[in-house]
Amino acid sequence: MAYIGPEPKLGRNREVDDISSGFNGSTTAFTLQVSGSNVSPGTANDIIVSLGGVIQNPNQDFTVAGSTLTFTTAPASGLSFFAVVLGQSIDSSVVTPADGSVTGTKLSNPLDLVDNHKIRLGTGNDLEIYHNGTASFIDSNTGDLRLLGDDLKLMRTDGSTFFVDCNAGGSVEIFHNNSKKFETASGGISLTGGAAANITALSDGATITIDMATACHHSVTLGGNRTFAAPSNQVVGQAGSIFITQDGSGSRTAAFNAAFKFVGGTAPTLSTAAAAVDRIDYVILSSNVIHCAVSLDVK
Repeated sequence: MAYIGPEPKLGRNREVDDISSGFNGSTTAFTLQVSGSNVSPGTANDIIVSLGGVIQNPNQDFTVAGSTLTFTTAPASGLSFFAVVLGQSIDSSVVTPADGSVTGTKLSNPLDLVDNHKIRLGTGNDLEIYHNGTASFIDSNTGDLRLLGDDLKLMRTDGSTFFVDCNAGGSVEIFHNNSKKFETASGGISLTGGAAANITALSDGATITIDMATACHHSVTLGGNRTFAAPSNQVVGQAGSIFITQDGSGSRTAAFNAAFKFVGGTAPTLSTAAAAVDRIDYVILSSNVIHCAVSLDVK
């Protein structure tokens, strides 16, 4: 609803701490507190004051400025005091705190947020931390997400199982079921156990172009005479194998782009038997320089 004049600020009536111990017949000004914290009634009309059991007349017997109560006549020693700050006053419990004035000790511990309530950091809300009821998220939607520390360890909730262990100035270790399988070392890498790379099936066609980005190993069954074009996405140092199988008819031939380099500079003649399998092992030495070794009719 609308108000004529200032709108009341709803609160609660609160008894002011007893200040009668300071009455000495000469002191007139006293600090108003509730439970040890300063309160500011707003005006003298927003507080009821009793001295010696007599209600005082606001703005005549006393005035209020902020949290200071000033009596017109200094209360005599031994007088009793009672005061109540009225609920619709302005006091320290309802005003907006100053910037930077709320410390960690004023927050609940732990500080609990319900699902999908986010902690957002950055001028543009660039970093969000939240839980959606199923999973937890640290979302950096602008720039890098950098986790800083001498060591970085990704572990199971109870701390019993390692996933990744990063050591400052040392190794980065990757685990499978808490057993270390991969580790960086000063000379390169250290591998525990076997390593497996997938074999990607190529699409058969008159021209076959291998995408080296899809796998190290490739396979194809020839349905006719084919040409192997220069592979795409070549990376120097990549190595693997190409498995070439004759279809049920056999006698399929293959020509190779000049990027493929063979012993003596001569491309191999494939095995001709139906279902015969030949293997080309390769290493990419430089762009369009792929060294190849051929094993024919592997069975």
